[in-house]
Amino acid sequence: MRRVAKSAGHSALSRLHSLAILPSTFIIASALLISVSVSHTSKVNYLPDINLTDQNSQSISLSSLRGQPVLVGFIHTMCKGVCQMMTANMRSVASAIPPASRAGVTMLLITTDPAEDQPPELRRYAKDENLVGKQWLLVTGPAPRIHQVMRLYGVKHEDTDDAMMHVMKLFLLAPGGTLARTYPGVKIPAQTVAADIETISHSNSEGVSEQLGVAR
Repeated sequence: MRRVAKSAGHSALSRLHSLAILPSTFIIASALLISVSVSHTSKVNYLPDINLTDQNSQSISLSSLRGQPVLVGFIHTMCKGVCQMMTANMRSVASAIPPASRAGVTMLLITTDPAEDQPPELRRYAKDENLVGKQWLLVTGPAPRIHQVMRLYGVKHEDTDDAMMHVMKLFLLAPGGTLARTYPGVKIPAQTVAADIETISHSNSEGVSEQLGVAR
């Protein structure tokens, strides 16, 4: 009888302990949900008023690109592997966008090595990679400005002479300049990105980030 009573008492204590930890578990879970929601609705503007230079040696402010979806990638024109694959996927995305919407999307490539990638190198890269059309914009600029942009996108930069950056992400920006989604740049199907761009093109720019989320 003592064993039965002791066992029953132990079970009751276990149930009480489980009930006691439920509120704290709920609080932790709620905190996690809140943090995820914040990342999805970030109002950071990824098209700041920073002047850079495009492949045609024209000065351009990133802020001037607001008003339509922008797909952003980072390259180094001397990179013959990863950067070319990323660029090829962006080219496939551009081809997958319906012709009627294509002109309303900017395909932005930002160099990670402004010392080597000047407008002539960017023009050559655009030609070699068959980046045809006004929607393609390749930009360079003074190193401090490029590094500022890279930090904004969470891209690290190296100051060593032989460093070659490989940025394995593509960034889809809503017309207002906020981040709508990030993609694994080589693996993501072009049709998926094109569909997201179509969604953004027909949605209110302020609600796009919440509608799509950030990470796939």
